[in-house]
Amino acid sequence: MSSTASLTDHQRTVLSYIKEFQSKRGYSPSLSDLAIAFGVRSKNAVAKVVNVLAREGFLEKDPKGRIKILDSGKKESSVEPMVLPLFGPIAAGFASPAEEQAEEQVKLMDMMVRDPSRTFLLRVKGDSMIDAGIMEGDLVVVERGKEPRVGDIVVGILDGEFTLKRLAKDKGKYYLHAENSEYPDLYALEELKVAGVVRSVVRML
Repeated sequence: MSSTASLTDHQRTVLSYIKEFQSKRGYSPSLSDLAIAFGVRSKNAVAKVVNVLAREGFLEKDPKGRIKILDSGKKESSVEPMVLPLFGPIAAGFASPAEEQAEEQVKLMDMMVRDPSRTFLLRVKGDSMIDAGIMEGDLVVVERGKEPRVGDIVVGILDGEFTLKRLAKDKGKYYLHAENSEYPDLYALEELKVAGVVRSVVRML
């Protein structure tokens, strides 16, 4: 199996971009796509990098020089995204006839994560968000750099302390709202920042 240790930093960056492009779109970028992404005028510059990656076994090119989807057997210790069949809908009230035909194939990674490089997990402690369906022990998928909006569940930094709450606003002032009536709203004495926005919740039953 090829190792990226043999590649330069730039070659590894290009390879990482191609993998991410493929994961999000389902096909490989063209040389023009790569040239635009890396801010170079000539496709020859990126073509040289692609040729090295092909020679080292990280990707393949078809007879016309187009980049082919990476062969999973040549990827470096990567995990294939989990794709599961989606059935339904299912009644949460009274029983309904079971649907045996899957409606579509769902890639869980794409559902929960938009940008892996800016995403992290947090384990929830406490019950201040139970009315939002977030329980103690749950994992929340948090995205950094996403512009928070009023109503988003966020990882807030309130006067230097981290907490999971819903972002709210009243009379032009932002504050953090707990989804549990036993907890008060939180206003900053000095500063309120948002470290990330919650995109999804993971719970093991």
